[in-house]
Amino acid sequence: MQFTVVTLLPELIEGAFAAGVVGRSRDAGIITVATVNPREFTHDKHRTVDDTPYGGGPGMVMKPEPLLAAIADATTKHGPAHRIAMTPSGRPLTQQRVRELAAMPHLMMVCGRYEGIDQRVLDTAIDEEISIGDYVLSGGELGALVIIDAVARLVPGVLGEPESATDESFAGALLEYPHYTRPATLVTTEGELGVPAMLSSGNHAAIADWRRQQAMQRTAQRRPELWAQHRPDKRDRKLLKALPELNIAARCHIALVHHPVWDRTGKIVTTALTNLDLHDIARSTTTYGLAGFHIVTPVDSQRDKAEHVGSMWRESMAGEHRTHALASVRVAVDVAAAVAAIAAVHGEPPLVVATSANPAAFGGSEPLTTTALLQRCAQAPARPVLLLFGTGFGLAADQLGAVDAVLAPIEGGPAWNHLSVRSAVAVVLDRLFGKSERS
Repeated sequence: MQFTVVTLLPELIEGAFAAGVVGRSRDAGIITVATVNPREFTHDKHRTVDDTPYGGGPGMVMKPEPLLAAIADATTKHGPAHRIAMTPSGRPLTQQRVRELAAMPHLMMVCGRYEGIDQRVLDTAIDEEISIGDYVLSGGELGALVIIDAVARLVPGVLGEPESATDESFAGALLEYPHYTRPATLVTTEGELGVPAMLSSGNHAAIADWRRQQAMQRTAQRRPELWAQHRPDKRDRKLLKALPELNIAARCHIALVHHPVWDRTGKIVTTALTNLDLHDIARSTTTYGLAGFHIVTPVDSQRDKAEHVGSMWRESMAGEHRTHALASVRVAVDVAAAVAAIAAVHGEPPLVVATSANPAAFGGSEPLTTTALLQRCAQAPARPVLLLFGTGFGLAADQLGAVDAVLAPIEGGPAWNHLSVRSAVAVVLDRLFGKSERS
């Protein structure tokens, strides 16, 4: 496979292949790496490759003529290539994209310097822009080396064990399992550290299962957004039964709070339960596998109504999908009663998380993103969670009692922010527990 790097600093590229598996594969002729320097295509005595930006501003911009000439020369010498510009505004590099790039015979990486590359080069001579992360480097050379290393590993013959390329982090939307080697007991200042007994059991099937469990556990706890992309197969679902702490949804409850809430005039009121809220939130709760849905109201007739609607569906429509959803409905006179009921089921009080379109209403509580909330839940794997959703014009924070955290608000483009509570519940649950779209 051919790699060509268009760079002002070819020594950075060449120096990276002095050692390592990719360097050895180049020496063996399995891959070829060439560099082209745009300075070789300048025509002034200073070999100028940059100039001040049109419109003003700091820094310098790489001139188009030397770059275009270098790209054309590389194509003439090494053949047509998929041309990649390393830019901060490019598409994030993923293992899936690495696999796709590995199927191409020739990759050309064009490395920017200074403030960037003249846009006309990107428009006319680049097939794709790629970024290796949301941070700023001095130039594109390190990014180009990252692509070469990641892609070369998938080229047949580069790795001694072909399985190594597939049995790694991100190979299937999972992080890699932990590794151990000799000695079996490591003496440190923290004491003696051993190796999991499973790894020396000789039971290769059990070891494979343990490693798969570890990979799933690491991914769920460290990278919730990556875990959301994983689709467990039959084997995974069986293994996950031994890891109930990963199923945060199964210990998460929702409370639809009808008191204390604000009305439009800023008074604390009690709102009425609606059938739409009851039905739709129950169905969302069940779709995402939550432990329960609590209607919180001090009005006896409203609690009776919630129980009556649920029992009516269970008795008259046995087996209908809404029957299953409405079985999750509970009632409570106030939030404290809901907390006590949840603590009785799970053995400890829940982490109470409020939601609001106006997080300032909760004073010193710093709004948590859904990812941050999942990571916090992973650090307390047995503790249940209670999400509070207010009716009316939102939860009356100073009347609720203890709230451990508040979720960052749901924000659309316009300033208008008045979702129905059942829509807000669906959005939050999908952010927390929904599976990412398949790429």
